[in-house]
Amino acid sequence: MQRIELGFVCNNRCVFCAQGSLGARAGDDPTDPLAARVEAALGALRAGEPAAFVGGEPTLHDALPLWLAEAARRGAAPLLLVQTNGRRLAYLAYARSLAAVSPALGLEVSLQGQSAAMHDYHTSTPGSFAQTVKGLRHARALGVPFALTTVVTRSSFRHLAEFVRLARHLGARSLSLARAARHGRAAAAADRVIPNDEVVAPYLEAARDEARLLGLPLFDAAHPPESGALHAGIGVVEPSTPEPEPERGSHESPTPGAAPRRLPLAKPLPARAEERGPARRSGEELRRIFPGLFGDAEAEAQKPPPPKG
Repeated sequence: MQRIELGFVCNNRCVFCAQGSLGARAGDDPTDPLAARVEAALGALRAGEPAAFVGGEPTLHDALPLWLAEAARRGAAPLLLVQTNGRRLAYLAYARSLAAVSPALGLEVSLQGQSAAMHDYHTSTPGSFAQTVKGLRHARALGVPFALTTVVTRSSFRHLAEFVRLARHLGARSLSLARAARHGRAAAAADRVIPNDEVVAPYLEAARDEARLLGLPLFDAAHPPESGALHAGIGVVEPSTPEPEPERGSHESPTPGAAPRRLPLAKPLPARAEERGPARRSGEELRRIFPGLFGDAEAEAQKPPPPKG
């Protein structure tokens, strides 16, 4: 695949960004001959070779639709990929301008939360979740296939199965779970960004179970996908045949013969080591445990009955 690098400029400021402050520039460096570099890369593109436009955030470059059209004219196939946060596709006219370029167009979109609060925390950009989700809905309506990528952090690892369900709901062809590396911003905030692999493991297994149940291809950094597999169904590799979903009312786990997976609690509860059971206690036991509880009742029972008449 021909990678066409478009620089570091980005409109998100992710807490795990390996590029650090390089993406914070307000615009392109006028001394950087970006257009010339892109033209050279396009000139080296062979017919039938897939191409990927990567950043930074490629959609911030107004020339992107023209560059994509030139790549399509030169025969980029079977995939013409844009790695993006999807925010600019929230504008329907822009989404249409990309969709019109080529039927080979596909998107790899970063989604960093299964809720607005989680996503916007990771991107350090209020409102970014709403824009990304709206952009994905526009892409789906326009027939532009997309895969999703999520970076697993200390704030998100407990919700990996929810990411799977959201990806399926939005219409993603696959989901990739990446790992934050100790570079850029992640290096400066490693203690609050990078989780322990052993702690992540059961949640990752739960996400795999959910993905198998829903028929969604799922990839993680511990098991890198084969070349092109991440983009299953968007030009490079056809999606794998999903496993049949259990019948309604069935209590079978996603993996035949396996017991339902129990995840550790998200937050420790008080007295979590205390053993509790449904055993009933006799009245005598309760009197010994709570000596004053039955005092009034016993005294009342020992009173002589009132005289008749």
